[in-house]
Amino acid sequence: MRRLYIVVPGIDGNLLLETKGSKSIAELKSGQSYYRPIGVEHNVVNANDFEFCFVEIELR
Repeated sequence: MRRLYIVVPGIDGNLLLETKGSKSIAELKSGQSYYRPIGVEHNVVNANDFEFCFVEIELR
């Protein structure tokens, strides 16, 4: 079975996603989910000038 992280933002905002050798900005919209396979090393940084919230769900 494929394992995933599903992220559901609580508000609109931007996150800086840092992976091995790259950086990118993710523009997130409240309630619109996205996913990433488990095992991808990454760092997530708030790229807003306000607090940002999201729910992260791990599917196994």
